[in-house]
Amino acid sequence: MLLAAVATAASGCGGRNEPGPVAGSDVGSAPARVAMLELVPSPGSEESVAGVLAGLRDSGLREGIDYVVTRRSAQGDMSLLPTIIDAARSEGVDLFVALSTPGLQALVQHGGGVPTVFTYVGAPVLAGAGRSNEDHLPWVTGVTTVSNFAEAASVLRECLPDARKAGTLFCPAEVNSVFYRDEAAKALAALGVSLVSVPVNVASDVADAALALCSEDIDAVCQIIDNLTSATFAAVVTAANRAGKPVFAFASSQIDDGAMVVVARDYFETGHDAGLVAARVLRGESPGGIPFRPATTTKLLVNLGVANRLGLHIPDSLVARAGRVVGRPGG
Repeated sequence: MLLAAVATAASGCGGRNEPGPVAGSDVGSAPARVAMLELVPSPGSEESVAGVLAGLRDSGLREGIDYVVTRRSAQGDMSLLPTIIDAARSEGVDLFVALSTPGLQALVQHGGGVPTVFTYVGAPVLAGAGRSNEDHLPWVTGVTTVSNFAEAASVLRECLPDARKAGTLFCPAEVNSVFYRDEAAKALAALGVSLVSVPVNVASDVADAALALCSEDIDAVCQIIDNLTSATFAAVVTAANRAGKPVFAFASSQIDDGAMVVVARDYFETGHDAGLVAARVLRGESPGGIPFRPATTTKLLVNLGVANRLGLHIPDSLVARAGRVVGRPGG
């Protein structure tokens, strides 16, 4: 937990669709309770949390006076999400912040209409939060972070002009993971690259699944981002290194963890945007009137050290476009 929750006089757990004024805005009232819900901690969720907290601060709301925050994690066990949500509601949560698609899905089913803002979520519609960015549940809004698969496919083709097959692990239990697998396959197919995918459902199976994937006739690993593989990315890199396959990835931190190229959303930025939206909701604005906002910026990162170890060349034009370059000779 980031902060210990305190009792709030402004709201109970009672499934309101419209939040009241910020608790703590009047003399003698208690701060609003904000509960951050995540499936499993990962570098991407950490960036998102930092962004949300920064957005709340930058909105002018005062931490500890206008709001207090708790952080609640299922530690990778999706079956625990409803229990965690029920516990937060029984304590009188005023606002949920969902930090994963499975977390948002669980809130749609068990949140009881408590106002909810999401980030680090790629598939809010598949999670049941609405039909589109504009047509959604009246108590849910947020910032979507679906990966830029078209750019990633283009970058992979630029680095590996003769590539014909790429591979990824995916988690069938995560609707966002299946969605990302399918979107990655479409983007790669448009450039003549097929995608081999291997399912994996629990962390203990990732190492073996990654070895099985890398034993396939693939030219590279193009590892989509989901909660399971983000938390176990090291096992993917280990298998790829053994097979001599480059890894293309979608989370900024993974450039330091063995990926050769990363095409990432800025999770701090999208979290910051979600924090500003959360402040609007805490001040009384209806989530139903705030459209889902898609992420618009992408970061390109390259690791020349990984490329050199694999005997591969990252084009100079791509290096010049990169926002961050790791492993420069003499650097």
